[in-house]
Amino acid sequence: MTNQSDEKTALEWLAARHPDSPKKRLKEWFAHGRVQLDGEVIRKPHLRMEDPGERLGLGDSKPTVFFKSMPTRIHAQVNLLYIDNSLAIVNKGPGLLSVPLPDSNQNSALQVLDTYLQGKGAAELDRNRVNRRALKPLPVHRLDQYTSGLLCFAMNPKAREHLVKQVRDHSFLREYMALGDGKLDKLKGQWRSWFVLDEAGMEQHTYDHQVDGATEAISSYQVVEEITWPTGKHGDTHTVSKLRLRLKTGLKHQLRIHAAEAGVPLLGDRLYHPDYKSATNEKKGLPYDCKRQALHASSLGFVHPETGKLRRFNSKFPRDLIAVEDILRAKVQRSAKRKR
Repeated sequence: MTNQSDEKTALEWLAARHPDSPKKRLKEWFAHGRVQLDGEVIRKPHLRMEDPGERLGLGDSKPTVFFKSMPTRIHAQVNLLYIDNSLAIVNKGPGLLSVPLPDSNQNSALQVLDTYLQGKGAAELDRNRVNRRALKPLPVHRLDQYTSGLLCFAMNPKAREHLVKQVRDHSFLREYMALGDGKLDKLKGQWRSWFVLDEAGMEQHTYDHQVDGATEAISSYQVVEEITWPTGKHGDTHTVSKLRLRLKTGLKHQLRIHAAEAGVPLLGDRLYHPDYKSATNEKKGLPYDCKRQALHASSLGFVHPETGKLRRFNSKFPRDLIAVEDILRAKVQRSAKRKR
């Protein structure tokens, strides 16, 4: 005879097996058909039962991916890498806004995606019986206008809430590749300071200690490669460092400011690299023909809102920054030939 005191709900048994998962996520697993008893899907979290042991578990949940042919170019500056009913990943080119600006007619990656889904992509969505009205790209994070790389958009408010929470608790991976003008003493480390954004929301004031109204900014760096060439007859050299940068926090211009303060301002940065700032003001040629900040969002990693599984997306260094690298390496090769 079953003792009712030995019974618990399926939700309680599942919570005991996954103590690090919040109750809200556990309920989502039931709703999405991930929870199985004896291999059969159960959707009732309050179903009572004795300890099911290994009979209760999680099956694989795969969200419906809308387009079979990806990546696909949906705009001159945007490639669509992945999309399902929870999120989309796009690769943005330099010069395009991430999201619309107030009182501006400039196009943005968010608008490009929305236009594509309701326009050229609509036929395939309709063939797959996807409710286009339920798809509304929403921002999760942003890139500076002249920073290229990966952007994540949520496709509904619930998914956005889940993803933005990961951004705020610093579990959302955002990794970048960059070209820093200079040489660092250590090949890897952390940059930490405090930022205060001005009232206009345009300029960051930075401090090396906590002050009233300041927000802590933390980035990590790793030197991937050093490109070094001689600059004169006295054995002087110059180095450009290829960097892998990772955001822990994500404040406005954080990586650009941290790199500049560390003595490796990003090539092409017209705000924080003095040579590019003066070249722009004086309308001179830009050093190394680097026309924008050499910063590319190369990796994103997060827990998928629907499946609860870790997903990671990667993007290679873009052509324009590879061309800058080629110019730098050509300087190294020319100096090597002169020595022979």
